[in-house]
Amino acid sequence: MSKTHSNYIDSQGQLEDLCGLLINADYICVDTEFLRERSFFPQLCLIQLGFGAPADLKTYAVDPLAKLDLKPLLKILISDKLLIFHSGKQDLEIIYNLTGELPKNIFDTQIAAMVCGFGEQVSYQELVREFCKAEIDKSQRFTDWSKRPLNQKQVDYALADVAYLPEIYKKLSEKMNSKERKIWLKEEEAWLINPENYRDEPEDAWQRIKHRDKKNSHLGILQEIAKWRDLRAREMNKPRRWVMKDESLTEIALRKPETEQELKDIRNIGSLSKPVVKEILAAVKRGLEMPKDKIPQLKKRPNKTADAAVVDLLKLLFKLKCAESDVAPKLMGNTEDIEKLAHGGKTIFSEGWRYDIFGRDAERLLAGELKFSVDAKTGKLKIE
Repeated sequence: MSKTHSNYIDSQGQLEDLCGLLINADYICVDTEFLRERSFFPQLCLIQLGFGAPADLKTYAVDPLAKLDLKPLLKILISDKLLIFHSGKQDLEIIYNLTGELPKNIFDTQIAAMVCGFGEQVSYQELVREFCKAEIDKSQRFTDWSKRPLNQKQVDYALADVAYLPEIYKKLSEKMNSKERKIWLKEEEAWLINPENYRDEPEDAWQRIKHRDKKNSHLGILQEIAKWRDLRAREMNKPRRWVMKDESLTEIALRKPETEQELKDIRNIGSLSKPVVKEILAAVKRGLEMPKDKIPQLKKRPNKTADAAVVDLLKLLFKLKCAESDVAPKLMGNTEDIEKLAHGGKTIFSEGWRYDIFGRDAERLLAGELKFSVDAKTGKLKIE
């Protein structure tokens, strides 16, 4: 990378100087560029940082591929400093993978926009257009960020992802203050910085497998074979599917092979080396010998059957309450949550701001205390 790019950090001295500036910043805007198509762990390729007032914003691109010691920067990112992201879950995942910790104080502009009624999963580009009256050049969006050197156009494109965040943050904060919805955002951001959402344990890998035959599988074997694949993928730093496809894992759990020939007779299992065959058969054996009380179970559907019409009425109420409160339905909940509510289970609507907007009236509807009617003057549906 050419040293003429003064906002491009590819030496330890530059990084130390930048960290000295970041420590005194009121907030830091953060975005990352990474690749994860060919590896188990996302490969961090670039870290974009911005700080300062919108009119005097400073932006920098830090190059992790320049063999930098990122510890000084990461220490700042997991401190109490306010970090501003747009749709930051994957950026937070990277920080967690590198440090085992998460930032303490964040503001996610995508979530804030949904809280303010901007629709579901509003894009950064839409917010730039709405609040900054600008357009982002997307010509570099398919850049291979692992290749070096990066040219100035690529660096500028990457930095644009933080350049407008201060103004968007300012405008969304004003909107939330006027609507008194800060508590909504805080509840959602608390979920984003909960470490439980980023822990990826090999023992739980079987739950990630989606296949129509999963329910008929020996789940003890499926757990063990999925754990084996997960550990091998981590060791090789390759995607799970490159080690073995989900369909093959499920077929092994169905067929329960005990010999090399039985394993190789399974269709689409691929070519396996002797050591791999031995490891897979050992995993199958562990699954077969697993005590019954240790074998994992699929989540059971509620025994109580909800009337389809009741579910439809709850969905109608949900739609009306979201529109009335000007909040994105996707932020409020989904069909599965509504169906669980109809079955009488505890849901995300049982407490917090969702209860205030929808949960309380949903309880009234289920208790027969709420009804719908049509306003004769406006012709619109109303709740009584």
